[in-house]
Amino acid sequence: MSEALREKSSESEMAVRRESPLHYVIQAQSSAEGADCGVLLKEFPLKGHLSLRGNPDNELFLRGTEEVLGLALPTKIGESAASGETQVYCLSPNEWLLVVVGGTEAELERCLRESLNGHFAVVDLSGGQTLMNLSGKDVLPLLQKSSGYDFHPSHFGAGRCVQTTFAKAGALVCKKDDGSFDLVIRRSFADYLFKWIADASAEYGFRAES
Repeated sequence: MSEALREKSSESEMAVRRESPLHYVIQAQSSAEGADCGVLLKEFPLKGHLSLRGNPDNELFLRGTEEVLGLALPTKIGESAASGETQVYCLSPNEWLLVVVGGTEAELERCLRESLNGHFAVVDLSGGQTLMNLSGKDVLPLLQKSSGYDFHPSHFGAGRCVQTTFAKAGALVCKKDDGSFDLVIRRSFADYLFKWIADASAEYGFRAES
């Protein structure tokens, strides 16, 4: 199924030109040069975002989602799981966010609806959200500036995720195995948050990539 989804994604990209929320602001940004900048922002544009709700105590629900996604749903709030380019975040006792290869979300939604039974809900959020990644030696001080949440490694390890306030906006923040942080944000806040991060990172050196 994964290969079929990729083929559909390629066909979709050829048919329609799409631009990410940060396409122009990254192009215009005067970024610090050199590999030793303290904070690197990288956009992962045009991903597929699906909200999934269901009963984690229902074995058929868990088994059906695992068959479709190729990985088991994390069932503890604040946990995440990944397989290839599919990322799953547990947001509440019965809610997950699925982030997948852009252009495959419609087919994934169809597969979930065909495979699951009982009470569940799948909603495509792709047009309203985007994902960026923050890395670099000074990314932790940046996070401490931007949020009241405690991102210290002793508390917030790899694979952890949290919905919190980031620069007065809402964001889902997840720590990756490589020590970087993914931010899933509303599309309408993308320009504002980019400028906040660039300004807050000025003392460390800042670079942006797409």
